[in-house]
Amino acid sequence: MITGLVIFLVLLTSLGLFRHRYGAKQVVAGVRHGERVPHDAEFELYANGFSHCSRKTMLALAERDITFTYRHVDLIETGRYGTLDKDYLRINPNGLIPALVHKGVPIIDSDEIVNYITTQLGSHSEGVTSLEIPERHRFWIEKCRLDSLDPMGDIDTHIGACIPGLTLPLFAVMMQSVSFSALLRGLALHNDRKRVMFFVMARLIGPARVVTVTPIRTLIETSKSAVAKHLQELEQHLAESAGPYLTGSEFGIGDAALSVVYLRLEEAGWLDILCPHSEFPLIRKHYDTLRTRRSWEVLEDAYPARVAQAAGQLRELIDNKNSRMTDLYRP
Repeated sequence: MITGLVIFLVLLTSLGLFRHRYGAKQVVAGVRHGERVPHDAEFELYANGFSHCSRKTMLALAERDITFTYRHVDLIETGRYGTLDKDYLRINPNGLIPALVHKGVPIIDSDEIVNYITTQLGSHSEGVTSLEIPERHRFWIEKCRLDSLDPMGDIDTHIGACIPGLTLPLFAVMMQSVSFSALLRGLALHNDRKRVMFFVMARLIGPARVVTVTPIRTLIETSKSAVAKHLQELEQHLAESAGPYLTGSEFGIGDAALSVVYLRLEEAGWLDILCPHSEFPLIRKHYDTLRTRRSWEVLEDAYPARVAQAAGQLRELIDNKNSRMTDLYRP
């Protein structure tokens, strides 16, 4: 028994040393002053078309009409932990996406990147003439914030914090095509062990069963209840503005932040359940309008085929009356 304990402690220590040397590390978000990385263009965005946070930054750049080079980084959901590759960790030691490289200087964390784009950079677009952000947009930018270190910590106050919980069923479906070796690499090197453990569990027992595990089911239900309140508040704000945008006829960065929330609700199977046309006509009009903007093309161009496939598979599970997923998606 003592020998076994010693072996376990040695393995645990070795894993810790391996993780410290090769894994992700927590560093302060924002502009990494004093750091420079190789670059070929003035703006390079390291991102993934499935990543909620990547989408926010892509739209912010597109709406400012800032030309950028898109550098695709794989997520485990799209096959592997590209965020844990050595070259990427030099740019963002946190091992998270997105990361914007501006003239060789990395800016990390999506909210910090959006703030940098909207307050530090002049617009190249004729439609955006001021860096001043109206109060209503600042309100919803904050509401859409997703803390990279505690993504679900502010569910009651932030609609963005509801997104991870509501995406769990889609994540679970996507894990079915991921290798165990890729997941084990995440366990060894990723900062968020709980997230990786969910992925492993989903891979082992399948999407329909994993969403019935009590802590997971509770998180999803809590996120459903919270997002409903946020949507009611948003519908009221759109009514006050007379639409189609948050401040009336003029588009702003808060609209862009909300558009990626709508997209995630749609692809994860929640939009028609939690935000039906009959109850939220202004939100649905808002979403329809946002998808007609030229900036939306950057999301379509980067959209991974695996996501569309997984969304279809999730829909089949929801529609299957014999699936445990069906009960979860009841209004």
